[in-house]
Amino acid sequence: MKYLSMNVLKHFLILAFVFSSPFIRADWEVNEKANPEGPGQVVDVLNAGKKVARLVYGEGQIKPFLHVFGTDGELVTNPGLDKAGDGAGLFNHHRGIFIGWNRVTSDLGKYDMWHKGGPGNGRYDIVKFENFVGNDFGKIVAHIKWRATKKDAQGSDVIINERRTFTVSQPKGECTQIDVSFEMAAERDVSLGGDLQHAGVHFRAHTEVATRKGETSYLWEPKSPKGKGRVVNDNHQWVRLLFPIGKRWYTAQEMNLPNNGVKELSWRDYGRFGYFLPKNLKKGDPFNLKFRFVIEEVDPPANASKQSDEQIKASQKKCKQRYKAFVKTVSSI
Repeated sequence: MKYLSMNVLKHFLILAFVFSSPFIRADWEVNEKANPEGPGQVVDVLNAGKKVARLVYGEGQIKPFLHVFGTDGELVTNPGLDKAGDGAGLFNHHRGIFIGWNRVTSDLGKYDMWHKGGPGNGRYDIVKFENFVGNDFGKIVAHIKWRATKKDAQGSDVIINERRTFTVSQPKGECTQIDVSFEMAAERDVSLGGDLQHAGVHFRAHTEVATRKGETSYLWEPKSPKGKGRVVNDNHQWVRLLFPIGKRWYTAQEMNLPNNGVKELSWRDYGRFGYFLPKNLKKGDPFNLKFRFVIEEVDPPANASKQSDEQIKASQKKCKQRYKAFVKTVSSI
């Protein structure tokens, strides 16, 4: 009897540890619902009941995109539309974290899948989700068909089949980390083209930033001349934007893998930046891309809207460390 009681007690203590340990308890949620802030549908990723990220898609939206929320749940990415479905702010086709090309060409025609969407133009059609949570992350997995307005002789309007994954986490509670995977397969010969300002994988900060563009600043690696919103380099590693939202300051860093095929970096002081990567695909060709985004609240710039030299060095050091960890993580998978 004593032996049985000790075993029961031991089992109870193990269960107590499992349910109390911060490393084991799953506080993450992924919820699908109607968009409360405008047209379409959303998938929310929450940590301990707090919004961290939101995929926005569906009717009334030009393309799927991922919102990111700040320290107190404030939106730090561009809303695109207001609740009535009308365009909100400067260049409202730039929304959150997104991918697109303004010249998508195949035997089914030419489509602008950067500025436009919906009836009369190519569209991104999410046909299925496979969302789930882990102990320290929430994951959105969307199966997407890139559709034309025409059909081929077999009755298909699909240009590309894609599996898009957003893995959202908050390492040590210090930042929001989003690993994005685009796994595409060409359903026909297709050209993904355009120019560095209207194609690729980008981040767009909230439209408020466009009214405070004199307060933004960028860093990137490897170091190159600024140019006019354009950086050409054969070895793009990362880019970081510093921007204000209300009284808070944030950085958003995008990290690029060497084998992504990036050609150029595009940046704008109003808060839109990203990597340009044109691609020609034959039917059946895969096109797989991986990027990491890190969004973090930071101390205000020391000198009005400009960081001190010490702040810049500290930010560069952190960005370099995160990039090394990103490359190491992906290479070990």
